[in-house]
Amino acid sequence: MSLPIKSKLALGAAALTYAFVMSGQSFGAPMKPGDYPSRPITILFCFGKSGGSAQSIQAIKGPASKIMGVRINMISKPGGGGVNCLPDLQQTPADGYTILQHTDTLVTTYVKGTHDLHPGKDMIPLIIMNVAPTGLYIRGGDKRFMTGGKPDFDKIVKFAKIKKGNLKVSNINADMELITMAMVEKHFGFKSRQVLFGKPAQRYGAVIGGKLDMLMEQPGDVSKHVAAGKLMPVLAVWPERFKIAPDAKATGADYGLKWDPLLRFRGLFIKKETPKKIVKYLQEVFAEAYKTKEHQAFIKRKSLDIVDSFRNAADSKKVIFSAITDYAKIFKEMGKKVRPGL
Repeated sequence: MSLPIKSKLALGAAALTYAFVMSGQSFGAPMKPGDYPSRPITILFCFGKSGGSAQSIQAIKGPASKIMGVRINMISKPGGGGVNCLPDLQQTPADGYTILQHTDTLVTTYVKGTHDLHPGKDMIPLIIMNVAPTGLYIRGGDKRFMTGGKPDFDKIVKFAKIKKGNLKVSNINADMELITMAMVEKHFGFKSRQVLFGKPAQRYGAVIGGKLDMLMEQPGDVSKHVAAGKLMPVLAVWPERFKIAPDAKATGADYGLKWDPLLRFRGLFIKKETPKKIVKYLQEVFAEAYKTKEHQAFIKRKSLDIVDSFRNAADSKKVIFSAITDYAKIFKEMGKKVRPGL
């Protein structure tokens, strides 16, 4: 249903992979435009302080700070389905000192008309730095959904059908996840009761603590909880099993779901009025920061290499425009509201 999204993000990955990324090779710091930056830079984001967005900023801001020679601060303003921080951004000057970190939610909320900030026209993408598929997780050791010590999604399906809509799923109020869960329900023929949390700690804790039955999340965001045995992967919403979770069946290979999965992406954006020399400098800085050994270790540790996670500025813009078209089509097919003109 969304082949163009995956095609841009996954199937074209080989052409975007640099041989020197993993070797840590550097070609020198980008040339500064005059005295910029002369003070700390702020990265503003619309999600919680412990989730995937925060983690991705933490990972790249250190290398970027070293390249620029100034501190990078983070400001989190979650809520509003991922749009609460946008008014704050719009009130800041276009001087390169405030950067927005956002996800595919910036696209979906624009398509629905929740906000009027076109991600590819009113904003300039610097890079896309994370691209990730989605999985489903149960509480570690939850024997209700295990067979022989291994996760068993068939038991979840059986439980959901017996309970008739009372399988409780911890999720986020983001279209990518909500559409993905709807596709899983449709394919397996059950309904669930989704509880939506804005804060990652609440979302994860509800399943770890046994209040809810299952969590939908990207593998890297919950990797530490999986490593600690607090959560267990039970389904990969992907054509094949994740190598990091070989016991969890895949929607494609194991269950025959012929659907091109939607992907989470996270990127950095700046206001379109920002001086071109500053925009170019920041695009080069963050591309260079992405390639550092320090940041590549994070990418590997967080399983953000299932799909190639890097897109430069030009390719990020292509992804944004393609995603707008694709989500508009998906929403229309689902009978959802779509911004006039799309």
